[in-house]
Amino acid sequence: MMLTRALLLCILFLFTACEDKEHMRLKVGISPWPGYEPLALASELGLFNEAQIRIVRFSTPTDSYRALRDGIIDVAAFTADELFHFAQVREKPRIFLILDISQGADAIVAKKEIKTLDGLKGKRIGVEGSALSEYLLHRALDFTHGLKISDLHVHHYQINEHLDAFVGNKIDALVTYEPSKSLLLNAGAHVLFDSSQLPHEIVDVLATNDETIQNKAEALTVLAQGWFKALDYVDKNYTPAMKKMARHEETTLAEFQAGYEDLLIPSKEQNLQMLGENGSLIKPMQKLSALMYAKGSLQKEIDIIPLLDSRIVKRIR
Repeated sequence: MMLTRALLLCILFLFTACEDKEHMRLKVGISPWPGYEPLALASELGLFNEAQIRIVRFSTPTDSYRALRDGIIDVAAFTADELFHFAQVREKPRIFLILDISQGADAIVAKKEIKTLDGLKGKRIGVEGSALSEYLLHRALDFTHGLKISDLHVHHYQINEHLDAFVGNKIDALVTYEPSKSLLLNAGAHVLFDSSQLPHEIVDVLATNDETIQNKAEALTVLAQGWFKALDYVDKNYTPAMKKMARHEETTLAEFQAGYEDLLIPSKEQNLQMLGENGSLIKPMQKLSALMYAKGSLQKEIDIIPLLDSRIVKRIR
């Protein structure tokens, strides 16, 4: 009886220890996108210094958002539109690291016979069910001769459906992003418009909430330090780094490299500037918030400044 009781106590202790260890683990959600891969690379290279950091892969940024919203993960990599949705359902969301700025990786691609944005009039255009895709489309229309959304036949396709929709002739054009963009170009599409024409307007961020920053600041700091160490590794070991990261994106090495080169990746100093109260993120994020509110996907416009949090970047030595 004493032996049985001791055995049960040992099992209970081990279970509790494992549960506590899992509770302390920092779970970080990413989805397919070249700019997120340095996070996984840091983990693969052991750059998190034995910290309890786990990279969790999701199919889309929306899946990452839902996991963060539901408390399944602690941190998520996504674009500002998902953060605004998060701000409506959780208190004190925080952007604590800017991962990349899109300089061509987000694009509108179309069949070869459609030569210009104005040529989209009356055509079928596929848009992912995200505010950012709609934002890119609305901004692209600013570069036309008065083309309106009502002039287009808009259809919704998730990012993993883009290639099949194009190849299957269900669509004439798509608002898309890497790695889907490269796949579509290989299938015969060409670029009509891309994010290089919208400097600093489309950014990818690491987001969490204020409670996590307060309770897991050390782990978040290790995560951010690992990010910058991974970027340093890429600079010094470009080809092997590209090979390691491309394996996870279901594209060729050349396609992944092209998508990665379409990104501006801010330094620590640039992060501090962008996350400040007068940072360059504020105006484009305000534009996106206003568009989402006008279209009914937000209950109210989001106050941007409280979202930007430089505490973790300031902790990096």
